[in-house]
Amino acid sequence: MLILEKILAEETNHPWMPQETAPAGARIICPELNLAIAFHSERLVVDCNPIGDRFCDFDAIAVTTLATITGRFDLRDWRRFGSRHVDVLGTDSIDEAEALSLKYAPSSDWRVPGSDESGFTARQYSSTYIFELPDRSKGASVRTGPFHRMWAPAQLDERLKSPPHLLPKGQREALLDQLKRAKQREQSPEAGFVIDVDYYWVWPPQEAKVKDFLREAKQEASRFQAAVLSTRR
Repeated sequence: MLILEKILAEETNHPWMPQETAPAGARIICPELNLAIAFHSERLVVDCNPIGDRFCDFDAIAVTTLATITGRFDLRDWRRFGSRHVDVLGTDSIDEAEALSLKYAPSSDWRVPGSDESGFTARQYSSTYIFELPDRSKGASVRTGPFHRMWAPAQLDERLKSPPHLLPKGQREALLDQLKRAKQREQSPEAGFVIDVDYYWVWPPQEAKVKDFLREAKQEASRFQAAVLSTRR
């Protein structure tokens, strides 16, 4: 952990702090970049939740971390390389998130026989697709659907959506609230539509390069995300 802490601090120019160190595993974090690294006998996870415009070379950090740990423990075989890219189209309410999930549904409005008589209508759409090569050596899990945090409002007051200059009073407060909500939707949305792409290689050969895998994972994640967004109805 001391070696990893020193190497990562030099590479990122930010301090790293061990959070947990036990025989079962360890965890080290970089609060300024919102990065966390956790590993134990079965798995190594490098996680980053970008904050604003703060930049870090995630791929380089992942490569350095893996090289450091595998070198120290003389690890030579991997069961799986995985890379998850999670994007959120932020909304102001749970209802808007559910409506957005229907707009990006790949099929038309699906109805159960007799639903017209009962008055049922589609409220939200979630899906999971698994794509793999015939030999299952490479693949991707693509999950989509609405999400919300526990404190997200179910609905947004229609008055809060009106242009502030049209309100009879409280125009300045309404403008500030809209700007605040727009910033929150972009940086830390309370609700929204999620596109979660998990790209992986299974039993990669010893000569496989993690850097090559991460580059390919980014390309595939972008391709799947674009495909999901192109289905908007």
